[in-house]
Amino acid sequence: MDTPFNERGVTLSRAGLSASGQMIPLRELRAARVVKIERKKPLPVGLAVIGVVALGAGIATGAGAALVLGVMIAVVGYLSWITQDVIYQLMVSTSDGEREVLITKDQEFADRVAALVGEAVAKHAQTAAARPQA
Repeated sequence: MDTPFNERGVTLSRAGLSASGQMIPLRELRAARVVKIERKKPLPVGLAVIGVVALGAGIATGAGAALVLGVMIAVVGYLSWITQDVIYQLMVSTSDGEREVLITKDQEFADRVAALVGEAVAKHAQTAAARPQA
């Protein structure tokens, strides 16, 4: 690895990968991949449906409190949907198994770190194979 990478709390150097307070030596790294975690649908959809049902009940019975409660719950469901973000996890394979290293909303950053880890692992494997065994 010619130049170390140090950005947004992630450092990749000849020594290894450091992120989120954990240090993984380069000799233990095997591979890296990015996992996409989608928005959670059940809670926002459930809240919106409950709000619409309460709104309908308020309209049918003429109860003002049910109308207000239904609108409020439907709005909370909608807001909980739009405020959720798709997140990306950087998972690295080590000799001990797979570990989560990074969680971010920026897919390009996660992909770039995964590619750099892959390159560093390949270079480390080449230099380890080129060294004479004692």
